[in-house]
Amino acid sequence: RDGDKMKKDDLIIEKVIKNVGVIYFNRPEKINALNLEMVRDIKRILEKWEDDDNIRAVLLDSKSDKGFCSGGDLVHLYEDFIMDDDCHDKDQLFVEEFELDKYVEAYKKPIVSYWKGIVMGGGVGISINSDLILCDETVKWAMPETDLGFVPDVGVGKYISSLPQALGQYVGLCGGVLESPDLIKHGLAHVYIDSKDYEKIREKFLDLSEKYSGQGLIDKLREEADKYKKESHETFVEKNRDKIEKYFSKDSLEEIYKLLEENQDDDFARDILKDLKGKSQFSLAVQFKKYFVGKNLTYSEMVDLDLKILRYSLEIGEMEEGIRSKMIDKDNEPDWKYKNLEDVKDEDIKKLLAI
Repeated sequence: RDGDKMKKDDLIIEKVIKNVGVIYFNRPEKINALNLEMVRDIKRILEKWEDDDNIRAVLLDSKSDKGFCSGGDLVHLYEDFIMDDDCHDKDQLFVEEFELDKYVEAYKKPIVSYWKGIVMGGGVGISINSDLILCDETVKWAMPETDLGFVPDVGVGKYISSLPQALGQYVGLCGGVLESPDLIKHGLAHVYIDSKDYEKIREKFLDLSEKYSGQGLIDKLREEADKYKKESHETFVEKNRDKIEKYFSKDSLEEIYKLLEENQDDDFARDILKDLKGKSQFSLAVQFKKYFVGKNLTYSEMVDLDLKILRYSLEIGEMEEGIRSKMIDKDNEPDWKYKNLEDVKDEDIKKLLAI
């Protein structure tokens, strides 16, 4: 078929197998970090397939052994947008990526995603609204944006806000890593499988696509995938559930800090406090309140709020400094504009979050 495009150097590979359109992320050296070209390619392919009667569902998959997708390509963002004096639309990558995420959420045909290895940032954003998400034993899922001078974006805050408060704050503020059993338990993914069984499930999906479509196809696939369901194991989050509950179920960021400071004989508290103190305090203050705001927003409204926050983070230089210190110079010594929580004005946060 014409629709089959297989070129090794393409960052996005499209392939039609039976009645499934498969989109492979194919940038293994960067764990599929999304640049503008990839975002545009994915959008173009999805638009083409939405009106193709031969295609009944879409599969998002990865050609990288290390993961599904590490997020947006922040080095590309830094060099080609933020630091390029000739670039007037510094937020262009975000604008188009966020439009793609909204498009995926409202897509007319079922989308299935296979999460493995690193699943972070924009990689979560593009796939979290899939009709069926398979995840395996290698998954490390996180939204680590507070490390970089902004906050969990791509609308994923909507999902973070749906988590119990302590866990939601831990994930949002610390970029805490979730494993597949955590994702299943909290409704962020659907079926936990063993990576060795993925090919069998995928083959079954392709076969089912010849008989079924729409929700019927997803229901049948779910039934098949459930036969391979992997037993849960105790994750880092489960092991530390009581501590996460103790430290993160507070009414303010100040209270969280205070309690962590009072418990410096606890390794968990000591590590968390050190981690939080090293981040942009502005980002943390925004994320703390955003957890509560997100409970009353639709996914689409959350994406719009994310764009507003990103633009602000760009404007005040926190994002630029975060990316510089973590991904460009890699000195891990960001010179934040907001080094102490006391420097952050509550009215600025409220204005930004429109509360």
